[in-house]
Amino acid sequence: MITPSASQGGGSNLGSLRAAILGAALAAAAGSLGCQQELRRTTRSIDAALIAGDYAKAETLATEAATQFQKDEQDRLIYFMAAARTAQIAGSWERSDLWYRRAFDEIRPYLDEKAEAKVTEAVSTTVVNQTIRIYRGTPPERIMVCTLDSINDLERGDFDAARLKLNRARDFQQDAKSRFQSEVAKQQAGADAAWRKQGWSESAAEGAIAQVRKQQGNLPAQNGMAVLPNPFTSYLRAVFLLSTSADLGDRQNARADLRAVEEMIPGFAPAALDIALIDENPAAGTMPITWVFFLSGLAPYYDEFRLDIPIPVGPVNYVSAAFPVFKVREDALGAIEAASAGGAAQSVTLADIDAMVRAEFDARLPTIVTQEVISSATKAAATYAASSAAAQSDSTVGLLVQIAGIAYQAASTAADLRCWGEMPKRIDLLRLQTPDNGHIELRRPGGAPLCSVSVQPKSPSIVFVTMPSAGAPPVVQRVLLAEAVPPEPQMIAAPRTISPSAESGSQPPAKVELDPEPEPKPEVKPDLKLDP
Repeated sequence: MITPSASQGGGSNLGSLRAAILGAALAAAAGSLGCQQELRRTTRSIDAALIAGDYAKAETLATEAATQFQKDEQDRLIYFMAAARTAQIAGSWERSDLWYRRAFDEIRPYLDEKAEAKVTEAVSTTVVNQTIRIYRGTPPERIMVCTLDSINDLERGDFDAARLKLNRARDFQQDAKSRFQSEVAKQQAGADAAWRKQGWSESAAEGAIAQVRKQQGNLPAQNGMAVLPNPFTSYLRAVFLLSTSADLGDRQNARADLRAVEEMIPGFAPAALDIALIDENPAAGTMPITWVFFLSGLAPYYDEFRLDIPIPVGPVNYVSAAFPVFKVREDALGAIEAASAGGAAQSVTLADIDAMVRAEFDARLPTIVTQEVISSATKAAATYAASSAAAQSDSTVGLLVQIAGIAYQAASTAADLRCWGEMPKRIDLLRLQTPDNGHIELRRPGGAPLCSVSVQPKSPSIVFVTMPSAGAPPVVQRVLLAEAVPPEPQMIAAPRTISPSAESGSQPPAKVELDPEPEPKPEVKPDLKLDP
């Protein structure tokens, strides 16, 4: 093989080629950074509107973004989930159903079927960063997509659709439990192998992981809460089956779900009461129990943390990398109380979404840190090699290549902060006897009035109360389980900001123009028929 020399012009051509490659990489990095900045601005605005209680504005922002970026395979799942949840809170059930369907279409292929990551993505993320991979959702997010989607059907009285979606949530629960740890271990093994191939000290990676964890602070207190799977999903499915079906298999599946909740949360008193209720074998729709699920606050988000890692590349003894750090939102009401003719009750924490998200993220953190350091070092090494080669033939070209490389590294050093921040922070359960007059007063901690709820007297009911912040107006959704087809849902919380506001400048969401994508017809997995 003939090696080109500087006198032959080969060195100049090689330097120019490497400069062109760096220029293309810089353009790709800048494009990725622009998309991520837009996503971050949009989600911050959506969350701020929810926290302020301006639900119409939150829905408008999310709907417009989801419509605009529906062809963006990289980030569209984030937009779809935000649009689905904000529309649900704002009372736009048809829009919410549409976006939940689109979100499910994105996550469904990864249920036992499709690989979580592609080889081509592994290459591209090393060249740029983790933000350019397709966002597929985390196990907690996938479970909650299906669970929250079922609420729309429950409220409308479409119990067949609700059953389907709760079964989907159960399937994602089982998938998370069986596959998550093995997937994480597989990805970490690949990252470790790439690290060892470079001959770097393991202490550098361990030190970076420790620094990121220190930046995040301590883990949220779990108080015995399960992290995977989600007890809210299991409990909701249990009371749905218990209240709407007399089938022995359904009753036993409800019992199995409640036993699973007891395993997730040892000593959880409401589950024991409902297991005893199943054992009494009442007729469907006759048990006078009301279950109030209180969805408070907003889920965690991520900030970016930059760190210098002691890995020598050329004349530099370190590389700079960016990592996501977990952040908790503190603005949430917490427990609530109920007062009715049948007596008083206080809610208990059923699901700590903060802890679930943090546990999932913490399991992946070593892999995230290792991959980001490898990416940063690879980019630094490529910049040094390109500028050195170019400088051998032309010092000016070498300087330009070096400048382009520095700009490329700066533009492409970005942490992946994508997450579904519109999930609730925590979910409490309040279980009480349905009052004879059907009237329940919900109160804040300490007894201040929160809102009133009307349910069918002496019958089973499910109530969902959503408050994205302690100061936001409550949104109440109720399910009358005793009726085969409940009446049209009523939003009975007040005050409620779902119409345009002169102060906020909110406008109704624009008409959603979606690309035609027929909904797949998934095979519904039958419920397991357990022995009594």
